[in-house]
Amino acid sequence: MKQLYPYIFLACITGGCASQPTAVPSAESAQNSESVNNSAANNGGVILSPTPAEVVLQPIVACDSYSKLDTNAQKKQLSETQQVLAKNKQDLMHRVKLACMYALPSSHAKEATKAHVLLQQLKDDDTLNDTDSAFINQLYLFNNENIKQLQKSRDDARTLETLSQKYETLEKKYDASEQKLLRLKNIEKKLNVR
Repeated sequence: MKQLYPYIFLACITGGCASQPTAVPSAESAQNSESVNNSAANNGGVILSPTPAEVVLQPIVACDSYSKLDTNAQKKQLSETQQVLAKNKQDLMHRVKLACMYALPSSHAKEATKAHVLLQQLKDDDTLNDTDSAFINQLYLFNNENIKQLQKSRDDARTLETLSQKYETLEKKYDASEQKLLRLKNIEKKLNVR
């Protein structure tokens, strides 16, 4: 299930790019225009074209390829990225890659708080173009929801622990009360016998 999150996330990001209405060139063959007309009719009159390869962002590709790596390869890529950032802290591509490494659910180095800090810095960066900014904002929102869910699960775990402690103390009190009741019944039987 954890491996599906990056794909769902990437589909949401790239889905916005793929659904931009585009004009259909007039010099197409009859077969192509027929398929375009069929797709336009199926899409409520909006003609959808596939996302060009130039639009696919390097950060998305980097995050996708990182999520497919095994644990050792992820560790290796994390250390390489950290080394590059140690030399040049302003390297935008590696900053985004590091944020992805910390934010992705399938990552070995998943740390939502570190990802939050990095994504906040990237979100405030003015050098990002619109598509990179949109990707960072979506990853930031995803990470925020992750942090909220982690906090909720911690709170639930604390509540469960508190309730289980209360249950144990009540169970001990119940056992003690039951023992007292048995003693009183034994005393009553002895008094009835005499």
